[in-house]
Amino acid sequence: MLGFAVLPLLASCSSSSPSANSTSSSNPSTGSTTSTQATGPSSSAGTTPSTVSQTCPSAAVVSAALGTTYPAPKSTGGAGSLVCNYSDPTTSANAVLEIATTPGLSASLLKTTADAQASAQQVTPTALTGIGDAAYQWVLNDASTNVSHVATTTLIFSVGTTLIDITAEATPAHVQALAHAVLQG
Repeated sequence: MLGFAVLPLLASCSSSSPSANSTSSSNPSTGSTTSTQATGPSSSAGTTPSTVSQTCPSAAVVSAALGTTYPAPKSTGGAGSLVCNYSDPTTSANAVLEIATTPGLSASLLKTTADAQASAQQVTPTALTGIGDAAYQWVLNDASTNVSHVATTTLIFSVGTTLIDITAEATPAHVQALAHAVLQG
């Protein structure tokens, strides 16, 4: 999984800024965890929301997007960051979604990060349109070693200074569907 490797690289490239405060609460009946909201500018096309809720999507939303059943996420969070970990007990497929406020985040910094992360895995990132302000996706060559026999797909995108990283044993189309669900809040 690459989900946790993006933030340290971005932190080393971005300018310093005070940390955002974050609070979290869980709702066991819905399987969601909520924390503060991060904001950023909306795109000129008007398709990217100006805010991204720092909320773990429900198991139902993730399951529908990724095409397999996931239980409620296990979540962790801190100053401006929320990590949502979904693990399918039947197939052992794993999905990790991270939402982080990243001061200094720009399209060029996101591209540099995507290039470095994908290169470390010996793959090439692909730029995507229609997801956030900037988006990159890559697929690992690991399907034969995953219990689910589906390759791991990573998609990172930005909305203003908010970074969203989705890494899952799922097809690129499924991961993109989850990205769109995250954007719809």
